[in-house]
Amino acid sequence: MSTARWIALRYLRTRKRQFAAFITWVSVAGLTLGVLVLTVVVSVMNGFDAELKTRILGTVLHLLLLGKSTADEDVVRLALEPAILQKFNFFIGAGMVTRNGRVNPVSIYGIDAAGAVALEQIANNMTYGNLKDITRHKRGIVLGSALAAHLGLLPGDSVALVISEPSAIGVQPKIHRFELVGTFEIGVELDASLVLVGISSLSSNLDSIGSFGVRLMIADPLDVDAVSARIAAANPEWEMQSWSDSYGELFQAVRLEKAMMFLILLMVVAVAAFNIVSGQMMVVNDKRSDIAILRTMGASATMILKIFLLQGVVVSTVGITVGLLFGAILANYIGAVIATLEGWFGFKVLDVYYFVEVPSVVRVNDLLIIALISWSLCLFSAWLPAHRAALMNPIEGLHGA
Repeated sequence: MSTARWIALRYLRTRKRQFAAFITWVSVAGLTLGVLVLTVVVSVMNGFDAELKTRILGTVLHLLLLGKSTADEDVVRLALEPAILQKFNFFIGAGMVTRNGRVNPVSIYGIDAAGAVALEQIANNMTYGNLKDITRHKRGIVLGSALAAHLGLLPGDSVALVISEPSAIGVQPKIHRFELVGTFEIGVELDASLVLVGISSLSSNLDSIGSFGVRLMIADPLDVDAVSARIAAANPEWEMQSWSDSYGELFQAVRLEKAMMFLILLMVVAVAAFNIVSGQMMVVNDKRSDIAILRTMGASATMILKIFLLQGVVVSTVGITVGLLFGAILANYIGAVIATLEGWFGFKVLDVYYFVEVPSVVRVNDLLIIALISWSLCLFSAWLPAHRAALMNPIEGLHGA
């Protein structure tokens, strides 16, 4: 062990100058708490982001080739694209559902039998019936459970779907009667604004009332721009729509919110890190005579710098490590912790949200970024008093002893 390291560790273990040591370890506690909170909040933001992507991107269209049919040879060749999992005929339009004087605007999905199998996010979250029933039933319709409750619908009830269709005198609303054969609950706003029907039950001229084409399910929906670029390069005449056209701004807002929360909480870590300066400055003042004696014995300014820099690095590393460890543990069990607090104090954290519990995803990359930034701030904070100690005049230190 080097002399500088031995002296630095000895200063940390000394029982003298208790007030300076107290200030130092209070700063470490603040650093630990700041890193812990930052880790938990970032993990929870990751959880909400992941939940939104799973629920929304598992439901909305990934990529739609307009005006195409799965019978087209060019579309059949898309099966060779490794990023594409499934393809099926698909219609998307807008309209209104009405029942007993209640009206609600909706997005309309028209699917075939292949689509009923491919839309797993909806099929796996049916609260009543089966998604395939809309292709088996000539006039079957599937609604979100929240929308069905708003309209007062029960299974088997009749519901009117109003769609604006072109006519000889312009565009006129046309009423289509359907029977409720199923409801679903995904846990996002689509539960109150989405209906699904069989394509065959709609007008034969689908292009006049919405967008009809081939819906492609992509293995990684976030890679939709790259996939659409490859398809467009091979087929420049095709017109395409992707989920990013409708929901890109939503996920951009989520990413921006996460970045802003990270920066705000990083300020807490920065304050705790710079508090180390005050603690280490007190240690340097307390050790003025020791520094002077070491310098007169031949210790270089670099060695003095190393002693106090190592001392600051050790206490900072302890604070960051403990904060990351307990932050990751708390983030993994944040749902149970929130549920316990709700039971104790009688309140609901997610009372107005679709989530049953607080989601959380701990990512190693985020932990590494937090550790690197926090440690860099602490290193700079430790360097300031260490540099002051290295520049200290030994004669003044001996006179003050």
